[in-house]
Amino acid sequence: MPQHTSNGTRTRGPLVPVIIVLVIVVVVLVVILATRGSSGSSDGRPTAQLSPSESTYHNGQTITISVAANKYFAPYSRIIIIQCADAGGSTSNLPVNDSTCDGNTTSGHSILVNKDGSFSTPYQTVFSLPSRALGESPDSIPVCDATHQCVFYIGQDQNHFTAPKIFSAPFTVTPSGKK
Repeated sequence: MPQHTSNGTRTRGPLVPVIIVLVIVVVVLVVILATRGSSGSSDGRPTAQLSPSESTYHNGQTITISVAANKYFAPYSRIIIIQCADAGGSTSNLPVNDSTCDGNTTSGHSILVNKDGSFSTPYQTVFSLPSRALGESPDSIPVCDATHQCVFYIGQDQNHFTAPKIFSAPFTVTPSGKK
């Protein structure tokens, strides 16, 4: 109910300014969440979706890697996916160059970014590393197995880590057929 002053004019009750502030806060939160999007990180990079989505794969398993529409990857650019060591499974320990990645693990077929920045490949093989199947000696690096985590480097130029790139979630690799 409106309040009246001594000269007969109406004033707003104390509840009206509180409601206005709450509405503004809700609108700002909705705008922030909408602009961040669900397919990327807070720095504008999209996230990689691995399917099946698991933290452990088996040696030789073929998975699908896809990235939703984004403005991070240049349309029609070529994407390289390779397996890299991930010391500790933390974003602070992600590879900073290709020295902890295994170039032999690239899928071997072309992956092109669509006009909207998205792409997908259903042909990515997960390897226990080092891998005899890839002709690697047992003392090769990186090591990816049941106790050493790995990530997939997904980017435009694995030789130049300043080029657009993202990493998958960390995973481990068990011998063929075992989880």
